[in-house]
Amino acid sequence: MKTSDWVILQTLYQCRNITRAAEQLYITQPTLTKRLKLIEEEFGVTIAIRGKHGVDFTPEGDYLAIKAGQILTIMDEIHQHLSESKQAPVTTLHIGASNSFARFMLPDLLLYYQQSHPHIHFDITTSLSSPLCRQVERGELDFAIAFGDVPFNGRRFHFESQQVYLASTTPLDMSRLSTYPYITYPLDRYGRQILENWWFEHYVTPFPSGLTVKHADICREMVLKGLGYSFFFVRDYMKNYPEYVYPLYYKDQTPLTRNTWIFCPASGSSPEAESFISYALEYAGKMQK
Repeated sequence: MKTSDWVILQTLYQCRNITRAAEQLYITQPTLTKRLKLIEEEFGVTIAIRGKHGVDFTPEGDYLAIKAGQILTIMDEIHQHLSESKQAPVTTLHIGASNSFARFMLPDLLLYYQQSHPHIHFDITTSLSSPLCRQVERGELDFAIAFGDVPFNGRRFHFESQQVYLASTTPLDMSRLSTYPYITYPLDRYGRQILENWWFEHYVTPFPSGLTVKHADICREMVLKGLGYSFFFVRDYMKNYPEYVYPLYYKDQTPLTRNTWIFCPASGSSPEAESFISYALEYAGKMQK
């Protein structure tokens, strides 16, 4: 018995009409009748009797038709199982990302990688840079993309550098910056150190404490309302308001920048993690052109 013969039995049993069954099977009536006769000869029984009102199945025909449905179901299950077993196994990458990187850059980077690696899934952890680096060191993350020159026991790859800037909706006299209201948000201590180094090169007054809010998004909205100024490390926070951006420089006119790094274990990274890192560095190179 061929699989097509079981399909013929099931279809004819459902239709009870030679003409309709042949139409559904896209074969001619004589072909269907011939195949039915060969099946009957193979089993040595009469399966169906053609009458004025269609086809009546014999008890033996009923039995074979029911078994045909069961056999075809099993065949479908076999094909599905074998098809799924041939697919590449799903791998999950556990990635850490600084909060603003996860918001502005990570989605495009994940999409860029997943287009050629559709069976890779992602588990994303967001935090400040230092906690992410500690998680990589403990083996809790495959790697982390984070900001600043954080001390780290492992490998690091330079992703990009962005110039730090000040944002304000009102013109500022930079020589009197300490007299203006300052708004800030939680920063990794290494990010804060970058700002303090710049500040103490330009001013003798203490670094401002200011109003602290919980997130850079809230800080930006307060800046846009004219409530004060703030420092941002990621250009995308103010990309729609370039007129309010003041890029920062050291006294020698060197841009004040913060590095973005990919932090990964010293050894033992999975092939998938190494592949992602290569794609990320390639992506960073394209973005800088």
